[in-house]
Amino acid sequence: MKLPYMIKRGSLAVVIVGSLLISGFFPQVVFALPIDEAFQSVTDLLVASQYSAGTWADEEDFTGSIVAGLAYGYEITGDAGCMTACTLGADYCIDAAGGNFFGDEAYALARVTDITQDPAYADAVLKFYNGLDTHKYIAGFSATDRSNAVFYIAHHAVAAHKVGAKDAGIWREALIYYLSLIEDDLAYYPVMSLGVATWALARTGPMDDTRMDPDGLGQAYWADARLSDLPDLLSSHQVLSGGYAGSFYHRFDHTPAGPGFEASGYTEDAIFGALGLIAADEVIAAPEDTGWDFDPEIRNAREALTASVSPSGFVWSHIWVRTGSIACYVYGGELLEAL
Repeated sequence: MKLPYMIKRGSLAVVIVGSLLISGFFPQVVFALPIDEAFQSVTDLLVASQYSAGTWADEEDFTGSIVAGLAYGYEITGDAGCMTACTLGADYCIDAAGGNFFGDEAYALARVTDITQDPAYADAVLKFYNGLDTHKYIAGFSATDRSNAVFYIAHHAVAAHKVGAKDAGIWREALIYYLSLIEDDLAYYPVMSLGVATWALARTGPMDDTRMDPDGLGQAYWADARLSDLPDLLSSHQVLSGGYAGSFYHRFDHTPAGPGFEASGYTEDAIFGALGLIAADEVIAAPEDTGWDFDPEIRNAREALTASVSPSGFVWSHIWVRTGSIACYVYGGELLEAL
């Protein structure tokens, strides 16, 4: 039976097997494609590289994230190939999951129903959620890295909300709790966790004065934070100037995670930082009411992200640094959502 959690990303501790290793053959000076060209090149590559079974080489466990991105590819381009890729990928997720979905798979299936108007994909997700012992299932995420837990619970929260699951509110509460456990030295991806959680929380309910950690069980970073603070907190971790401007810092203290690592410029940190700001921006009733207006930050993040894309459509794990970087199809799927 598939576990409710998994190691998601190539990381400080884990490198995704089967990724394309970039070992110094590319220059460190990187030229960004225009946003529309970057979007199209990534979309074309993902459609062309899909196996007939519906997944991508060595990235079967990331099919959900790729399919969710291609749903945006279809909405923007209207390309029938995107529609076919989405349905093939969704069918693979259903067959491979055996009724037990990763968060990004559940989210992808809900998105495929959006673009196909076929309720079968969302119905499979609804059946999954309504058949769970939700509290017990969520407790299982404590066995993995806290950032991976936040990533998957965030996607479950959005998926459960989209399909109308009876326990959708419990998933949202769990996301708040798991986010409150994130701290620089206790999770692989602190700022990415904040980004993906902000995205999910803004998609599933009000960003109001609800306390992040009312019982004091979380980390000190969240002691006085409220949901309404999350977009500004996220924005405070965006790089404002210098060579990596527009990207996001990796850690809350803006230092490298260790020797040989960059403090900022990682593609997934920027993707989910951008998505968090986009979702917050979209729920603003009136800027004068919230003080939120992240259009410049979103634009800067999107422009930075295009530098992670090669002309052939591969997306690297670091936006600018090629030596030691990796390129994965999953980065491309996630990138399409942010662009």
